[in-house]
Amino acid sequence: MNSSMADTLTDLLTTGPLLVDWIDADGRILKVNDQEARELGLDRDRIVGQALERIYGGNSAQFIRALLKGEQPATPHFPVWMNTSSYEEIPMVAAAVAESGGGLAILKLSLSAATLGISHELIERVEILSQMIGAATEACWCIEFLEPVDVSLSEDEIVERIFSNQSRWRACNEAMARLYDVPEGLDFNTQPVSRYFPATPVNKAMVRNLVRSNYRLDHAAAVDQRHDGSEMLVENDFRAAIHDGLLIRLWGTTRDIGPHRRREQQLTDRAASMQDILSAAPDPILVLSEEGLLLAANPASELAWGRTADQILGRSIQQFVESRNALTRLRQAAIAEDDAESECDLIVIAADDIRESWRFRVAHIEGEFRRYVLTARRKTKRRARGQMAEALS
Repeated sequence: MNSSMADTLTDLLTTGPLLVDWIDADGRILKVNDQEARELGLDRDRIVGQALERIYGGNSAQFIRALLKGEQPATPHFPVWMNTSSYEEIPMVAAAVAESGGGLAILKLSLSAATLGISHELIERVEILSQMIGAATEACWCIEFLEPVDVSLSEDEIVERIFSNQSRWRACNEAMARLYDVPEGLDFNTQPVSRYFPATPVNKAMVRNLVRSNYRLDHAAAVDQRHDGSEMLVENDFRAAIHDGLLIRLWGTTRDIGPHRRREQQLTDRAASMQDILSAAPDPILVLSEEGLLLAANPASELAWGRTADQILGRSIQQFVESRNALTRLRQAAIAEDDAESECDLIVIAADDIRESWRFRVAHIEGEFRRYVLTARRKTKRRARGQMAEALS
């Protein structure tokens, strides 16, 4: 071959219409030509050294690895699916040329819908779905089992094989990479499944629930790992593809619920602390709804008036006081700006029918529903006699 022809071939491979990449014997990408970088949206520098699964679909990558190992007889051409940087898959026809060192040069040409015998509408649907997944703000994922799982096995075996059978990530979107803090330039889809979804007792229990729910499960909690190995509490929605009794793939969405659970725990702890404080308070404390219904009562109120919380909660406060217009008085006290006016005296009827004058200090709590917190203190008998008539009026 003369130098002119060699130069022409070199130009064709590097700048021509063919998509070309060079793969080493270990299945790593050595380089890609300009056309492939443009069509797949690749950074030519960052792609070097990555696994061929970064740009080839699952079955296509398996076929090329079999060629590299000599397990697959060479064919003049074969179909492949290529992954773009936006997680779309493009069908192509390819040919493999042996390189020194046991590697391969893979030459490819994009296939049109007409060539594939696929309608334009179907191609458009696939493209739309790929774009929707790629642009979604929620983390979307798919686990493809290179060794499908026999769903006729026992429950324990199915759970074990879902974690142990060879599998790979496929078509996971950018939101998934962000959720797991995958470094920029590193493709989530080329990482081991176990790196982010380890076989922990919590995750095995979740998968067991998935099997029991006929491989359709929503709001399933799991403990996954970020790229740096730190734990992350997530919630998954699962779906599955099962063909001829074999689990081919799992897919779904994932959400980080750690912050929500931490907030929930903080509120629970805060409520427990408040309950402890209220339980220890020596004075009766009541929580009242805007309509005057009793919502909560501390132990001191039970001791003072002889009625358990179960006997008073959900009932109107007017049932337990002799003073007229009790709710109106309490509301007026709640909005009073002067401290002295934020109190009112009511005659409380105890369980033993004894009537005593109590001074209630009122504060209102704003929120979706207004509530009132009442702190009561028994009036001294000397003052109580003098103010009994006022409290009854």
